[in-house]
Amino acid sequence: MKVHFYLKEANADKETPIYTQFYYRRKKFKYYLPFTIHPKYWNFEKERAIQTRRFPLHVELNPFLNRLQNEVIAINQRFVNQGKAISVTQFKNELDRFTLRGATAGETSLFGFIRQLIKERENLPKFTENTVKTYRTALKHLEAFSYNLDFEDIDLDFLADFQKYLFAPPVSLNQNTASKMVGILKTFLHEATERGINKNQAFKSRRFSVPRVEVQSIYLTTDELSILYRLDLSDRKALERVRDLFLVGAYTGLRFSDFTNIRPENIQSIDGKECIAMTTQKTGEKVVIPISPIVRSILDKYGGKPPKPISNQKMNARLKELAELAGFTQTISVTTSIGGKRGNEAVRKCDLVTTHTARRSFATNAYKAGIPAISIRAITGHRSEKSFLKYIKISKEENAVLIALNPFFNTSPLKVAK
Repeated sequence: MKVHFYLKEANADKETPIYTQFYYRRKKFKYYLPFTIHPKYWNFEKERAIQTRRFPLHVELNPFLNRLQNEVIAINQRFVNQGKAISVTQFKNELDRFTLRGATAGETSLFGFIRQLIKERENLPKFTENTVKTYRTALKHLEAFSYNLDFEDIDLDFLADFQKYLFAPPVSLNQNTASKMVGILKTFLHEATERGINKNQAFKSRRFSVPRVEVQSIYLTTDELSILYRLDLSDRKALERVRDLFLVGAYTGLRFSDFTNIRPENIQSIDGKECIAMTTQKTGEKVVIPISPIVRSILDKYGGKPPKPISNQKMNARLKELAELAGFTQTISVTTSIGGKRGNEAVRKCDLVTTHTARRSFATNAYKAGIPAISIRAITGHRSEKSFLKYIKISKEENAVLIALNPFFNTSPLKVAK
């Protein structure tokens, strides 16, 4: 059985639906997919999306098409093995179950819709496991708040009560986590509105939100990274691997999901300069990063790739141990927000180190070294300089020292003409 993928309007100058077509018992079968694409990003010969950064969803769409192709073949084989003939309608129903198209059609209640939406997005490649996990967490909080909640109940009064629930014991979420939960609820409501299920538009009010607060994020300086690199961990191999992984992140700017997946085929020579070239998992964008001597030494140590990773959660715990061992125990005052109440707390720097500290360290240290922001953003993926400048962590004192090196602050007084 040959399974093909085509565009509904191959010559259109806009996005057009993708459909699969195959012949079953001499009958042509056509099935539209829950994806659209502009024809300029479609490879008509390979029947797949073109792998280009201008269409980053290719990293999600193409694997989905591969899985669907295999599913069509598997459905056919299943019925053949059972000695049964499958009708076109049955084939369509099987594919509906695979893509979950129309799964929400009979679900008009809030919780029913959310559960079906979560099931739907579990099978769509552009929604990561962590994203789906946060959806489940949001649903859990909504159900615990009021099991009889429905679309018509969602208004500003609901938001005030739900916010109190999120802040009060035993939930006691911090403000940013509560903001995230409300944001996910709005995602559910937007989707239900698009599908014609939700008619209540109160959630679109500007007041329907929980504002985020700026939290204390740290970075490690180049001196601190050097201390980590020189730290003798020969008798603590597990911690040594964590250290080496972190340093790869700190000198490439890659996210945890990417710096733990560098492979020998990602290493390329560009104009004589060794670089890492890879497509990032989160955004699907291609990045090309020069390999520093420290990264090269670590890759050589493990046969041309980073050490075997552990989970993000376990690595975060070991990083705090590593940072304490390295002596990063200076006290930092951080802003807290528990139960909606802000406060300040003295925390050791080592207790704030996470895998994401590596990426933030890269961006901040590169900026301090004078690398143009636009060049750093080409690696970190920040779309605007404003968002990038919020991301890097330079204190007012560090900024003063940085600009003090500029010729503007080192120009000799002009001689006064006589």
